Amino acid sequence: MYNDFALHFMKTIIVIPAFNPTFQLAKLINEINKLIDNPILIIDDGSSVPISIKKKNLHVIYNEKNKGKGYSLIKAFKYAEIKGFSHAVTLDADFQHDPKILPDFLKINRSKDVVIGTRCFNKNMPLHRRFSNILTSLILSLICKCNINDSQCGFRRYNIKKVLINNYNELGFQFESEVLIKLLRNSNIKYQELSIPTIYSNETSSINNILDTFRFIKLIFKTLIFK
Repeated sequence: MYNDFALHFMKTIIVIPAFNPTFQLAKLINEINKLIDNPILIIDDGSSVPISIKKKNLHVIYNEKNKGKGYSLIKAFKYAEIKGFSHAVTLDADFQHDPKILPDFLKINRSKDVVIGTRCFNKNMPLHRRFSNILTSLILSLICKCNINDSQCGFRRYNIKKVLINNYNELGFQFESEVLIKLLRNSNIKYQELSIPTIYSNETSSINNILDTFRFIKLIFKTLIFK
């Protein structure tokens, strides 16, 4: 017989969007399985070599071609809801999110609709990423009227139903800003932050700084015009 605490763990799925991942993905899955028994869902976003990892509690769904991180996350949330999960913890495939923090995300009361990992903006984070993150976090904090310290961190826990109530226009990386705007402007949404380590490897980022800055500005413009 499971108690409520155990059932809370079981109703949370781990979601990993991935596009042409390196060997780090298999290592990440192994580490997660050592820590928790929660199911893991990988969304292969049109990788040139389809992901074929076979591990305990792991399922992979595929996009026929590259659709973007936002598209992949929404697809994962819809899949998870159909399968009966109430919450999803999202993390990146490149091992820049320490899986040892997963139990901490899972322990937070399920009444919290959005939980965001917050990193320390120290010398481990490249200067341009620090500046971008501080600026976007400040702008989103003003729009959402709450304190957001790390708006660009993808290590998060979502209430799936609350996310899927809304429609989204951003299908790439900007989805992670749009979803905060759509959720946190609602005074009924409960938000929490969780301190996580700052990890940067030698992996090449998929983020195009100039293009994604333009997309962020466009998102904010639309948000202010169409409140």
